[in-house]
Amino acid sequence: MERNYNGLKFFSLLWGILYMAAGLIQVGKGVGLLHASFLSSSLLPAELAGGIVLVVIGAVFFVAIFEFSKDSFEGSAYAYVGILLCLVFGILYFLSMVADLINAYILAMEGYEKWTFVDSFKPALYLGILSGFVYIFWKNRFSPVNQGGF
Repeated sequence: MERNYNGLKFFSLLWGILYMAAGLIQVGKGVGLLHASFLSSSLLPAELAGGIVLVVIGAVFFVAIFEFSKDSFEGSAYAYVGILLCLVFGILYFLSMVADLINAYILAMEGYEKWTFVDSFKPALYLGILSGFVYIFWKNRFSPVNQGGF
């Protein structure tokens, strides 16, 4: 069964660029190579660990592009794993936002007096939300395909 992977190829390229760029900016700001006010400091914070995670996810999408360029169907596996990584880290950052919300408004903890949603709205969260929409759109493509193996 021949599948058309053009949409997945384009998505992998776009998401690879988005995740890699956001991750490199966060790492650059985190290690001091870029000024803290470079671009939006609230939407692209200086965060070394979070930036490295984004770079790794971007690299998974670039491996998908590399596999697609060899006409290998394995590129779709890398793209799907990249989407799942986006969703996992998006959910983690969402839960972190909920914890900050509880600390700020329910527990009124010290240090959260001026906390706003924008403080926790990081690239892994908003890119994860976008990836959730992509997953919903391509949900039926995640079914296993029998390649005549076992």
